[in-house]
Amino acid sequence: MTGSGPAAPVWRCSFSRDHMTKRRALRPEDFHRFRGVGEPHISPDGQRLIYCVETRDADENKRYVNLYLMDLPSGESRPLTVGKHRNTAPRWSPDGSHIAFLSNRSGKNQIWMMSVSGGEPWHLQTEPIPAGPVSWSPDGSALAFTARVFEPPKDWAPYAGAPDGDRTRAIEQAAGREEASDVRVITRLRYRFDGMGSFGDRRSHVFVLAASGPDEPRPEPRCLTDGDYDHLGTPCWSPDGRKLAFTALRDPDADKMLAMDLWAVDVVTGQMDHLMEGTGTAAGPLWSPDGNKIAFAGHDGSRGRSTTNGLWVIDVGPEGSFPRSQDQACHLTGELDRPLGGIASDVGLTSSAPPFAWSPDGESIFFLAADRGSVYLYRGDLCEGAFSTQRVLGTEDGVIPAFSRGPDGSVVYQSGSSCIPDELWLQEPDGQTRLLTCENAALVEELWFSAAERFDYCSHDDTRIEGFMLRPRGYEKGRTYPTVTLIHGGPHGAYGQGFLFQAQILASNGVAVLYTNPRGSQTYGQDFACAVVQDWGGADYGDIMAGVDWVIEQGIADENRLGVMGWSYGGFMSSWIVTQTDRFAAAIIGAPVTNRHSFFGTSDIGYDFGGHQCGGTPWDDPEKLLERSPLSYVDRVRTPVMLMHGEGDLRCPVAQAEEFYLALRYLGQEVVMVRYPDEYHGLSQPEHVQDRMARIQAWFEYHLED
Repeated sequence: MTGSGPAAPVWRCSFSRDHMTKRRALRPEDFHRFRGVGEPHISPDGQRLIYCVETRDADENKRYVNLYLMDLPSGESRPLTVGKHRNTAPRWSPDGSHIAFLSNRSGKNQIWMMSVSGGEPWHLQTEPIPAGPVSWSPDGSALAFTARVFEPPKDWAPYAGAPDGDRTRAIEQAAGREEASDVRVITRLRYRFDGMGSFGDRRSHVFVLAASGPDEPRPEPRCLTDGDYDHLGTPCWSPDGRKLAFTALRDPDADKMLAMDLWAVDVVTGQMDHLMEGTGTAAGPLWSPDGNKIAFAGHDGSRGRSTTNGLWVIDVGPEGSFPRSQDQACHLTGELDRPLGGIASDVGLTSSAPPFAWSPDGESIFFLAADRGSVYLYRGDLCEGAFSTQRVLGTEDGVIPAFSRGPDGSVVYQSGSSCIPDELWLQEPDGQTRLLTCENAALVEELWFSAAERFDYCSHDDTRIEGFMLRPRGYEKGRTYPTVTLIHGGPHGAYGQGFLFQAQILASNGVAVLYTNPRGSQTYGQDFACAVVQDWGGADYGDIMAGVDWVIEQGIADENRLGVMGWSYGGFMSSWIVTQTDRFAAAIIGAPVTNRHSFFGTSDIGYDFGGHQCGGTPWDDPEKLLERSPLSYVDRVRTPVMLMHGEGDLRCPVAQAEEFYLALRYLGQEVVMVRYPDEYHGLSQPEHVQDRMARIQAWFEYHLED
């Protein structure tokens, strides 16, 4: 049963004539001026708030993050860290006197601590590089984290028949020693990951480290797990401080398997407890306050790798046998049928905290879930095996990417909209709300933003599809405008009410922008999300084209000045569209899949994700892979195409763009390829992001001119 709660306020853009004439259009270099604010964490006493602010330095081509401390009653804030570093993932000590965080100020990501009463932070140097946030023990004496390490047994060899010295090579490489050989020997199925690079023989393990003071001895961290297995996520302490919960699949064939199990390890004895055998994914375990339950994010794999991620709880009390199966866990959001988590902004800050939290009495769980392109905060109440949910914060024209609850029931939440970048808000226990930060207030007053208008329309087979439209700056009814269609990634991504710089720069410079959520998109239920599986370029293509027809019928889009662009799956769909129709005057294809046959063996997830989404392997059904590959129809393209790709992309390797580019160039078609060095699947360097925005604006201005 779902109810509705109070709305979360968001700033609203004024669309008066004064707004339209006095606020200027965006320029590519404005991207660097946006400040990402988020990662809120209320102190244990509920009186203070720590949060992060990200800035971008165009001259140095770097992004920096610093920590801020706010007194919640007064709203006064001060920086805790300064300088050109990335200080991230702050976590309060249980008594609220200290903060542990990650920082690259020593040259690599390490654990640092500082007193909130003042003074300089100190370095808890560790040989293993923390892979994510730390977790404080309940008594504040220790920190837990995961890190990738390589500690082979004495009889280990890289492979049978390896030459003498190959064991030493592997050990030196894993330790990052300068004298290590640059020869890479690959024996695993999963040996690299986009955003991480090659991790070779290293595996993720759980460590515990003493939370020592600045003048105290700093012993090396203890590794609590072993074996040739990955132990993932931020370990979670049990309320009594005896155990750490985490997820792992301790199986020799783990690289091929969808499942993920719940485990716990005794911090003193090292004894491993297998709590749950998963049939799908599991992540972010959080112990209930009484220690008898664990909540986690994941799914049961019932719809393969397209199964919607939800919130689960499993009983881990002292009675009963272990491991328990996932069908003994309770899928709390199954009836809600909406994905756990939020919708990202391309200028926002992504939280490192789980999108859910227990209430102090353990009778409720608060969580974020996305519905029809908006993100709300829900409360779920556990009562005698039942679970009822109701919205407690959110509006249909806003998103809530992160939140933190105080001991008195107050909530600090990150919130924004399609025309307002994220800021932090406070909801008091009595329901009153107030704005806490104004990091982007000057930009909101200076620049022209368009608010996304939600609409729905009938697709080719009468399926109802939802879309969003940004009217261009200076819009006048009765005139038609050049219109660019944006296509999201995934395919199980979703567009909605999050702020998109790439859309706003077009709208503020006179271009209408359309983005839709075709079949395959999340936030509309499990069946809708799965409708794209093994049908890329089918019904989803029809859904997008019907959206284009709609904006033309509304008298907004000029049918002779249409553009299309997308990234990842959106890149696939953009390349597919230009092979199927000549309706578009220009296209920008970002990080695409153009050859599903070669994608299987070259992507870091091709054998896994690709096998599920495309429905075949290169040896079992090559024709099925090629039948929905844009490269198979490249000779039909008549649309001017710009391809963009990160050269280090492991998700959709740059060869996918190269194949399409070379074919178009060979055929004599108008095509440009732009390559970004030292970038993975998504662009992260400010210089490259600005360059991309400038090329998007210039390409469409030229090809869609009247």
